[in-house]
Amino acid sequence: MTDPVKQTRGIRGATIVENNSAEEIISATRDVLEKIINENYIDTGDIAAIFFSATPDLNSAFPAKAAREMGWWKVPLFCQVEIDVPDSLDKCIRIMMLVNTSRKQEHIKHIYLKETIKLREN
Repeated sequence: MTDPVKQTRGIRGATIVENNSAEEIISATRDVLEKIINENYIDTGDIAAIFFSATPDLNSAFPAKAAREMGWWKVPLFCQVEIDVPDSLDKCIRIMMLVNTSRKQEHIKHIYLKETIKLREN
């Protein structure tokens, strides 16, 4: 029996923190990453890359540090500053995880924690 064909899929996630502290940024990011992995049954060896963004009011730590602390040393990681759009969420961390998976697009579960569920309304 042959293995199902894998395609690269994007999985989104987001959360917010109360304070611009390294501990909160890393902890909140780890929480989203763990939920993305668990909800989508991902083997970390299938992660192609992860892109992180943080709003300009978060600069105490790179969100990618959470992935490194989880042992993901071979996964390419990239952090950037989110566009500062008026009236958007403050202290927000967003994630785009690219994974190689045999799951269909409609079975991918995007993870939005706390007030970030508003990001899916548009």
